[in-house]
Amino acid sequence: MYLYNISIISEESVHQEIVSWIKENLLNSTNFNPRFLEMLNSPHEGVTYCIQIQVSSEEDIAQFQQDHLSHLQHEISSNYKDKAFIFDSTMKYL
Repeated sequence: MYLYNISIISEESVHQEIVSWIKENLLNSTNFNPRFLEMLNSPHEGVTYCIQIQVSSEEDIAQFQQDHLSHLQHEISSNYKDKAFIFDSTMKYL
């Protein structure tokens, strides 16, 4: 079992727009049942959000990346350059 995490760090000035986009375009368009979280007491400036999915295979992660991560990356780079960035990580349950 795997936990796939996407972290989005954004400036205060744009974070609500990014949250709205994620809710409208990512969370409601997938069967992966993502969890959307706000990081409390983040060590980063601005606001940090995480999107997480639990999947049974690395192939599922690749499918999620192809179907959804690429759209999110495009949205961030096109509309929020220098105001937000994302990174992802994969963890395996032991």
